Amino acid sequence: MKEFKPFRLDPANHQLWRLSDEGELASVTITSKAFDVLRYLVEHPGRLVSHEELLEALWSGVAVQPEVLKGHMLAIRHALGDDAQRPRYVETHRGRGYRFIAEVTSAQKTDNRLSPAPASVLIGRNAPLLALREALAQAYKGLPKIVLVRGDAGIGKTALVETFCGDVSSQHTSLSYGRCIEGFSGAEPFYPIIEALSRLIKGASGSKVQDALIAVAPSWASQLAGLLSREHRAQLQKVAHISARSRMIGEFCELLEVLAEDEPFVLLLEDLHWADFSTLDLISAFARRKSSVKLLLLATYRSDEWAARGPVLGQLVNELLLHKLCESIHLTGLDRQDIAEYVCADDTEEGRSFVQLLLHRSGGNPLFLRAILEHLQSLRMVSNEQGRWKNEVPLAQIRFEIPQTISHVVETKISTLDDETQRALEAASAVGDVFNPIVAATAAGLSARRFEEVCETLCRTRTFIHRHDMDTLGNGEVVRLYRFNHALLREVLLNRQGPLRLAQSHALIGKELEKSYPSELKAHAAFQLAEQFSNAREWPKALTYLKIALQTAKRRYAHQDALAILDTADAITVHLSNGEREFAQALLLEDRASIYAANHDPRAMQAFTNLAQMSEQLSLPDIQARAELGVAFTLSWQDAAACVPHLESASRLSAAQAEPQLKARIRLSSAAWRMWIAGWDAEQARVCEENLIPLRNGSDRQITAWGLIEYSMICLISSRYRECLETVDTNLEILVRHAADRPEFNIFRAIWMAHLGRPWAYTLLGEWGRALKEFDASEALFVGNANRYSICTLETLRGFLYLMAGDYQAVKDICGKLGFYKDKTGQQPSALYTLVLTNEIRHCKLLAGAAEAGLGDLAGGIDILKQLEQDTLAQPVITDWYWLFVLEWSLANALLRSGDVAQARLHADRMIDRSDRTIEVTWRAMAREVRCRIAMEEGRLDQASRLIDDALHMIDVVGAPIADWRIHRTAAQLLDLQGDGAGASLQAQLFHRKAHRVLDSLPPGHRLRESFARLMA
Repeated sequence: MKEFKPFRLDPANHQLWRLSDEGELASVTITSKAFDVLRYLVEHPGRLVSHEELLEALWSGVAVQPEVLKGHMLAIRHALGDDAQRPRYVETHRGRGYRFIAEVTSAQKTDNRLSPAPASVLIGRNAPLLALREALAQAYKGLPKIVLVRGDAGIGKTALVETFCGDVSSQHTSLSYGRCIEGFSGAEPFYPIIEALSRLIKGASGSKVQDALIAVAPSWASQLAGLLSREHRAQLQKVAHISARSRMIGEFCELLEVLAEDEPFVLLLEDLHWADFSTLDLISAFARRKSSVKLLLLATYRSDEWAARGPVLGQLVNELLLHKLCESIHLTGLDRQDIAEYVCADDTEEGRSFVQLLLHRSGGNPLFLRAILEHLQSLRMVSNEQGRWKNEVPLAQIRFEIPQTISHVVETKISTLDDETQRALEAASAVGDVFNPIVAATAAGLSARRFEEVCETLCRTRTFIHRHDMDTLGNGEVVRLYRFNHALLREVLLNRQGPLRLAQSHALIGKELEKSYPSELKAHAAFQLAEQFSNAREWPKALTYLKIALQTAKRRYAHQDALAILDTADAITVHLSNGEREFAQALLLEDRASIYAANHDPRAMQAFTNLAQMSEQLSLPDIQARAELGVAFTLSWQDAAACVPHLESASRLSAAQAEPQLKARIRLSSAAWRMWIAGWDAEQARVCEENLIPLRNGSDRQITAWGLIEYSMICLISSRYRECLETVDTNLEILVRHAADRPEFNIFRAIWMAHLGRPWAYTLLGEWGRALKEFDASEALFVGNANRYSICTLETLRGFLYLMAGDYQAVKDICGKLGFYKDKTGQQPSALYTLVLTNEIRHCKLLAGAAEAGLGDLAGGIDILKQLEQDTLAQPVITDWYWLFVLEWSLANALLRSGDVAQARLHADRMIDRSDRTIEVTWRAMAREVRCRIAMEEGRLDQASRLIDDALHMIDVVGAPIADWRIHRTAAQLLDLQGDGAGASLQAQLFHRKAHRVLDSLPPGHRLRESFARLMA
């Protein structure tokens, strides 16, 4: 790059620039030959250049009169704004020649950058970059390589090779490059090769390159005569050579071998899809040449719809790959992790949703991604602070418009397609990102077979679309699905259609979709059907299918998907008639509230409160009763006592229900929730049992299943663990199967009982191997759906199992994972494992205190547990009454080990008192077992005998597997102290049998087998 202020001369790109006072470059128009004359003068500043020298340099071998220079000098003065009488740039010496008098500077000897701006940090391209470096390493060893980098427009091919070439430059490896251009009237033969050689001539090794050109490639030297030194031009005149065209390919192959014989050489050819046929011939010839030079020939090309010479280039590439004469690197779109790194997104639900939105809109294309972000930034919807992008408005409010730069390019490409293909693509865009030909064909006015043929033609060059999966329709027919390459392409196609035409297309597509799926498979395409009928303005039909899609999302526990569906449904309800609209809005609000409640989202309180008010105004006592149950549940997260009035209100509302089965269901739910939240109550238990009869005797099996799921919670807290499992398994299947038919049923409680209640029941049953499998499966489900509360609950329940098995380090690790030790370690938990609600924080503290004591820090563990006890008693929340059993048991054991027998006795007595208010055998028996050991420590063997006899009687009647072995072991120790050897031996046998039953339930090699074996000893 030569500079003579305010101008810059770029010989490589044949361009003259003018620099404004503001520092902006503007292109200056100048004819091609005038540019060559100016370039020669600039390259020889300060000296007189004669007419003869100019003619010899620029018109070598051509008979031209000196007068031709006058016209070109006039063009130069016009471009520079120079005055012949008072020249600032070019001085004329009449009859002799010209002198360039302005000061000329050169920023660098050669410019090997691929773009005027430095490359940004390369994201998501480690593997292809490593492949390029490996290819260069092979070239260093004398194994020449050809590597082709392909991908869609904007996918990052240039960024990749620019980064790689930056590495090459730092390794003192020779490098040159040339770009192919889109020649609208035909590309100049060998254009990128000539550009690359021009750079080499003007580079640091220019003299060596010129020597090689004269020696082995005189045909090429004649093409570049204007760049040769005077001495080399003189040598060229003496070289006899045949016609340039017949020798150029062979000569260039020899030239490459000379240039890369002693030191490595990288030749980069960009945009090979626009290459002239001569350049492709040259690559083909060199690929088949047997040599051992240190050369890497690197080329990039587009593999998408903008590949202008796709068939010819494709034939060459396939041939070279077939014979292993080249290597290919295919760049695909950035994935979610790459985009998160690009925008420096936070690891939060909001950050992950932002990344997912960008991924969907851009298709992972870096160019589209950057254009979208810059467009949204201009609208102040996103911001960029030191490379960190974030949304400034809620994601639902972000309006995505296609940036004009992208829209114009895509529209130009669409206009080159024939009318039939355009109609097919427009119809497909109305279907969605993914479409099948049968559904879209009618809207395009084509047969399904013809539509498929159009799609296959487009797919062969990846023009707009590509092949997706195969799909089986309801009638068993198998069809190929197709997918748009990017969401933005589809949006351009949608925007070019009028609203009336689009609505008609959507209606036709919706009807075809209905034909494709029988009633039992409608859920498979429910959201797609809803979208089509909504766009067709058939609102009731759209809402019907949205409700089906909502139930499908519920079954998958996909809360975020369900909330998105509800947002769409809410927008549709405004188009319904008055009476229909209010009822639909109440049902949708109940769905939204239940999702918030399942996620333990604080918004649940306001949603249930609004629902209670709305249903009261609409005289819907059933919905109002369910809303009161929801309010009670959300209140229980912070204050167990505050929820009781709402539970009583729900029970009273059931009186307005004429159907006995529904009335029984509400009353049972109210009583069950009251015990689950605030503790066992004999009167409420009686209400549950009393309402089981009409609930089971009713004709509606789905209502029965709905109520029995609630009743399974009572089974779980009354030692009927097996009954709890059977009740959940049987009735969950019924509810899920009919979820679409009965949207008023909140199946989240059923799913919660299945995925949290089931592993907990197996833990209490002593079937720990099965419990571990249930924990793993359930956590995978909740992690997949980003359900934070359920994940944390599962972790604490799993921690309890480890506590019962004596693996205190594993318990402590879980507490660390949940952030209990973050103040000491500085390590913050991930968003999905962050404790938020009071009850989950208390469960973690309980585990941490018990683990610290179990690992030997008795004082530290006891302090944690005592503080937790004070907090729990001061402000009880949901299920605190149950976890107080574990808390008192842990305190009693820790205090007994520390030697504080009096305090241990206090907490054991509290545990007996609290557990005796329930019918939960496990904790009643465990309380007596620890109190027995305390009595033995005090030497009160008679009292110990009464305690252990009570415990033995309890487990003989009901059974409590995680307590049984402890009780038999303590009984054996007591009888041994009392001198009853036979009784001690019998109890010892029972201890070993029941303990080994639990041990044998664990999988071979699991760490809990070792820890539990130590605990048994």
